[in-house]
Amino acid sequence: MQHAAGAGGDAADALTGVFVYRVPEDTWWWSDEMYRLLGHEPDSVEPTTALFREHRHPDDRERVESALAAVRADGRPFGCYHRITDTSGEEHAVVLVADGRTDDDGSVVTLRGFVVDVTESLVSHARDLAESDVTRARVSQQDIDLARGIVMAQYGVDADVALRLLRRRSQDTNRKVRDLARELLAVAPTPAGGARQDLSRRVGAVLYAREGD
Repeated sequence: MQHAAGAGGDAADALTGVFVYRVPEDTWWWSDEMYRLLGHEPDSVEPTTALFREHRHPDDRERVESALAAVRADGRPFGCYHRITDTSGEEHAVVLVADGRTDDDGSVVTLRGFVVDVTESLVSHARDLAESDVTRARVSQQDIDLARGIVMAQYGVDADVALRLLRRRSQDTNRKVRDLARELLAVAPTPAGGARQDLSRRVGAVLYAREGD
């Protein structure tokens, strides 16, 4: 898998990392932003479970390991706030959100997710992004707010982090936030006779990269 090109945008965008963990092989893929969040140049080190753990604050490691073990077991989406320390010794407050992809037997084979740096005030950052979207398409704000609510409920994160994740996916696919929001709203209702727990798969299909993206 090729790593994503650098964001080339503002510093806040560069601190939203993306990762994929392949469970059977115990191998990781990190985006450029993921490397930089931990203080590494892209592709300068091999991403491993041990290295990822080493960057977590010692007091938070057990809690994060428990959350990751749970998603490896059942694939259910989760959000986990904790602290990391980069290679320069600077501490960052982050939120990790992830869920699992299963094979035909129902075993979790892949974890995919985001690590969002929330050290700086997300309130002002989210307000700037929201105001920008409203200026371009004010009538779409309700769709964006509803889609943000779906992400909040699915991953247990706050409104600011949810907007950051939507913004990141918008950049990855070169699509407007309002269009991504409408796609989430379209998949959210459970079809007649469908399983309610299938929502995570439908939401994941919108939020995570597809083959060819």
